[in-house]
Amino acid sequence: MLRTVRKITPLVRALVLGTAGIVSVTAASSVILGCEDESKPEYYIKRLEDPAVRPAAVKRLVQFFEDAMTRADKNREDPNVKALLEKIVPPLAKAYVAGGLEDSTRFEILKLLADSRDVRAKEAWVKALKDFQANVSEDEAKNAARAIAKTGVRDADALDAIVQVFIKLQAGSEKGSVVWKDYMESMQEISSPTWEPQLLERLNRPMEIPDKDKDKDNKDKITSYRNEQFWQVTSSEILGTIKSAKAVKPLFKCIVNPSKADVAASSVMALVKIGQPAMPMLSDALLGKDTEINEWAKGAVKTNPEAAVIRSAALVIGTVGRADGAKPLIDALAAAKDDPTRAIIARELSKVPTSPESLKAYMDVLMKMPVSVDLPTGEVAAAMLTETVDAFYDASVVDQLIKRGKDAKGSDDDKRTIRDSTIVALIHLMKADQVAAVEKAINEWAPKPDENKLEKEAFAKSKNTVTACGDKLECYLAKIEEPALQEQKDQVAAIKAAYMLGILGNDGTRNEMIKRLPKIKNAAIKFSVAKAIDHLTPKGDKAAADAIKKVIDDNKQKGDQNVIMGDAPLRQIMARIVARQ
Repeated sequence: MLRTVRKITPLVRALVLGTAGIVSVTAASSVILGCEDESKPEYYIKRLEDPAVRPAAVKRLVQFFEDAMTRADKNREDPNVKALLEKIVPPLAKAYVAGGLEDSTRFEILKLLADSRDVRAKEAWVKALKDFQANVSEDEAKNAARAIAKTGVRDADALDAIVQVFIKLQAGSEKGSVVWKDYMESMQEISSPTWEPQLLERLNRPMEIPDKDKDKDNKDKITSYRNEQFWQVTSSEILGTIKSAKAVKPLFKCIVNPSKADVAASSVMALVKIGQPAMPMLSDALLGKDTEINEWAKGAVKTNPEAAVIRSAALVIGTVGRADGAKPLIDALAAAKDDPTRAIIARELSKVPTSPESLKAYMDVLMKMPVSVDLPTGEVAAAMLTETVDAFYDASVVDQLIKRGKDAKGSDDDKRTIRDSTIVALIHLMKADQVAAVEKAINEWAPKPDENKLEKEAFAKSKNTVTACGDKLECYLAKIEEPALQEQKDQVAAIKAAYMLGILGNDGTRNEMIKRLPKIKNAAIKFSVAKAIDHLTPKGDKAAADAIKKVIDDNKQKGDQNVIMGDAPLRQIMARIVARQ
């Protein structure tokens, strides 16, 4: 027996160490790994430290996460997802922070850590931002910023890293053009007051609009402009959100400066969000009392800088929509030096909470405005003012409007311009006891059946609405959400109902209108309802603003782009209501 064992031992040694080496390695591996399960994440976590197998291990861990999220219907709070993240996030974050990764592996790890929304990955997110290189790591920066925004991480290290990438990110570059919008949205979601200095620095930078003909092939100039547009629009929006008092004058300069035309809209809305703290400076600019602005405008605006400042200030005050904007607008009307400026100031006066004084001042301008006056936009000032008078929601002006139409002077075209716009205003403002007088005026101004056909159809439907409902608010409320009236061909009836709610309604009516917003699918009706809600909230109302925000957020969650686009007036009205508080 002993002899047999002695003969076998050299044979085994030969097999293990000799020609059967491959078999020996396989057998040894089986012994070593026999207790490990390749279907478990732990198997691949152990391989993260080995550069040779790390890329494959990362891909497999990514697959584990994606499979778990699919089974959980994208719910990160699912127990199985949370259990998996407990295992894989710390080692993956450690590997990312340690560095030395291949580009593709580094990106895959960061994307998983960002998608995990697990705050234990914060150091990796911050490292991705601190290591940012333009035209190299835009995607990682986008993912890291999004994760920080969504998880509520707001420590100084993370916030500083985000704003430093913002300053370096070039939206005009090939890679930057793909991520700038996502990065902007993440910054907007965070809107940290600690960024104020960097945002102001970006906002104060010069801009030069490329000439569409001369500069069409000048890539550097186009790229530079797109970069500035990204930096300054983002800065203006966040400065508004954080209500930066230091930003009031820089934002106003963006509105006045022709070179910053693409930043003007976001700057206006930023000043709306800032609200009351912006009013003293805006009022001074409107009345020509801000010496700094007046001197600056002489260098920034080539044509009529004084008018540019006054008109811009009026526009912002009107858009902010606070009651304390009425007096400076009325005072500016009395001091206006030309009819276009007078018309613009009056238009903006119609946007602030109404009063007998503001209505009188407006009507004085309207009744005297010559039809020959054009606005810088090309609109006829008299027609614009006639159409805009409905913003006062005051049916007492119906007789004056009819007189304005009857007394219209000039050529047939001039008379038609005044009367056509007057018909629109009359349709919106007439009450039941005024229908006959309005109908008579329309028939006198357009006696032929084919004249003003659309206006006559609109009048007929509006007449039916106001005759059926009279002074009954519930009747008008039912009409703004009536499914049949959501079609474009019948929307006039619901639009008229919205105007009547503005004329007859109160706080309670406004709240009922907000409740019905989810059922209003027609954008034109929604716009008219939003205007009426705005009119019925002259002093602001947090509960009303919150209710409107919920409607907007719910529609955004549903993802219907047509509905989301139709909510644009709601977003502005919500901001105005908040600004009045």
